[in-house]
Amino acid sequence: MAADSFDYDLLVIGSGPAGQRAAIQGAKLDKKVVIVERKTVLGGCSVNLGTIPSKTLREAALELCGYRSREFYGASYTVKQNITMQDLLFRTNRVIQHEIDVTRHQLMRNDVELVPATASFAGPDTMRLDYVDGSTSRTVKAKKIVIAAGTETTRDPHIPFDGNKIFTSDDIFHLDRLPRTLAVVGAGVIGCEYASVFAALGVRVTLIDKRDRLLPFVDEEVADELCHHLRENRATLRLRESVNKLEIVDANGNGARVRLHLDSGKTIIAEKALYSVGRTGATGQLNLAGAGLVPDNRGRLAVDEHYQTQVPGIYAVGDMIGFPALASTSMEQGRLAVCHAFGVRACSTPAHFPYGIYAVPEISMVGEN
Repeated sequence: MAADSFDYDLLVIGSGPAGQRAAIQGAKLDKKVVIVERKTVLGGCSVNLGTIPSKTLREAALELCGYRSREFYGASYTVKQNITMQDLLFRTNRVIQHEIDVTRHQLMRNDVELVPATASFAGPDTMRLDYVDGSTSRTVKAKKIVIAAGTETTRDPHIPFDGNKIFTSDDIFHLDRLPRTLAVVGAGVIGCEYASVFAALGVRVTLIDKRDRLLPFVDEEVADELCHHLRENRATLRLRESVNKLEIVDANGNGARVRLHLDSGKTIIAEKALYSVGRTGATGQLNLAGAGLVPDNRGRLAVDEHYQTQVPGIYAVGDMIGFPALASTSMEQGRLAVCHAFGVRACSTPAHFPYGIYAVPEISMVGEN
């Protein structure tokens, strides 16, 4: 195919950390680059639902509850009495808007074209773009395609999610108030982060996971220390326990509560429940079959050491290829994928990517444990 028959050198699906870094790397190699984003805002889950807002909420929580000063003033010390969700979100919303503006400016400064549309494959090098305003659609061709569509929260169809009593991490910023008791189902990175933040705020947290310890990819001594801090903040750990049913009930006429039934026969009642058992690749609208791609049962794509899929010229990066699914590692994956796509040598050691987990206290690691 003649070079001039392509509309773009590089087409990136998704504007999260992986997509941003991939697009900017392509632009710095003097390629014609476009980012296709189906949401009405830039930044993906990282800026709008995950990395940035959760870390900002954590910082606001620690500041308002005086957590860092308790060793000096005592365990009951707090900067503000009766902390509300509105107190926490005031700072979070301002930071989110700032990050969206920074992202847009950075992409525009590097001459990356932004297209607000839903992308779907019409062939290995061809994408159909349906604009989010519903006004039009068009088909474009690209020499190289990077899929950085991110993930969505995994939702069990048998659980009555209402976004308030039973909710996922995507719903946290819409809660009406802080609960007095909270059950967290799933002790992965997201579950541990939010469990520890709410516990620091004085919420009585119960953390439930079917594994025998927290964060199995983290050094065991570090994970044990996190358990110690959670218990210091009066959190209860229910490890080697599985939840087989969640239901919203009226607890003795005192208002709606969540009842969790465990496989062991135990029952837990809490004001609210956070369901955090992983995320699913946001590939449902991409028509991957049109490019000859098949995701696994969690919507994830398999890639080689260069982040190239089984179809030459199509790469996948970020959360949708699985572990470690962190913003920092996703950004480096985007950079490495584009360098390989255009034959540029890049020095990097994925085995030595740094990991950061923003629990209370935070955890960081690099290399083997």
